[in-house]
Amino acid sequence: MDEVRAAADIVRIVGDYVKLRKSGANFVGLCPFHQEKTPSFAVHPVKQIFHCFGCGVGGDVFKFVMLIENLTFPEALRRIAEKVGITLPERVADETYDANARVRGELFKLHEAAAKFFATQLSGTSEGRTGRAYLADRGLTDEVVGRFRLGYAPAEGQGLFRHLRDAGFEKELLEKSGLVLYEAQSERPYDRFRRRIIFPISNESGKVVAFGGRALGDEQPKYLNSPETPIYSKGRVLYHLDGAASTIRKLDYAILVEGYMDCIAVASSGIENVVASCGTSLTEGQIRLLGRQSRRVVVNYDPDSAGVAATQRSLALLLEEGFEAKVLALPGGLDPDSYIRKQGAAAYRARLADAPTYTDYLTERAATT
Repeated sequence: MDEVRAAADIVRIVGDYVKLRKSGANFVGLCPFHQEKTPSFAVHPVKQIFHCFGCGVGGDVFKFVMLIENLTFPEALRRIAEKVGITLPERVADETYDANARVRGELFKLHEAAAKFFATQLSGTSEGRTGRAYLADRGLTDEVVGRFRLGYAPAEGQGLFRHLRDAGFEKELLEKSGLVLYEAQSERPYDRFRRRIIFPISNESGKVVAFGGRALGDEQPKYLNSPETPIYSKGRVLYHLDGAASTIRKLDYAILVEGYMDCIAVASSGIENVVASCGTSLTEGQIRLLGRQSRRVVVNYDPDSAGVAATQRSLALLLEEGFEAKVLALPGGLDPDSYIRKQGAAAYRARLADAPTYTDYLTERAATT
């Protein structure tokens, strides 16, 4: 622990989550633990501590990571060790070991193994041709598919189960993951995702914590997601935040879209500061995630009735939390993915640059309805 503490500069670690600026001998920023408009959150590089004068929270680098990522101490220790390039033993010393941390750690490993399985099914099997053709038809190159680690869940309902079982994962963990289900009477295992394009969902640190699956046929629901687990809470994750955070902080604004394909289309067009709420209900937890990166956001939800309603709900939440919001409503009833495929990235950039403020958007909506 002392080695990790010595190697972990609190300014750099905190700066991965909070936009900081130098103020005298210290660094200041907006507190990630409560909503504020004037920075009251300070990081002290000499003392290697942080303190918020608004809500009173404070501590060392371990305390910060525990709070910001909702981790136990052993998990925070490992997370910081990863950031500073120190390899810890498989099991932390007994006095810091926590059973819940072990389960979470095993679930991270299981989800990584599942992501690799799905990717191989897409790229290296004959059945995966269906998925490859679908993605190619949507304009996704092999480079984009690989970058977002897209995969395919085979129609045969036990492929992932056998893969994870053979990799040594026990039944209890398979059940906790929600990726393998069991029939009530026979307890026969079967995969949650079957004949679907798979979108791995990662946390802020880039670890796979869940999956989204899009049906290739007429199966319902069209989109199926992982359930809540010890490592995944849908309302506390934004798709692609791990890839977008640094650009959001640099440009000081985020683009918020609804779905996986919208997010991938925007990001693969060279516009990296985009995240998806993975549905039409933006949550307070997701808003807090955004607020750690920037207080400026462009909402670009789908233009259908559900998307318009979601835009208005999201605006209300964002404004209540002190965000500066704009709205990009694309013409022709097109979502971001469809618009970029039809009109190109340059046209999308031009629309983005001219996105109206929320007041102008609401005024225009009122005048046309």
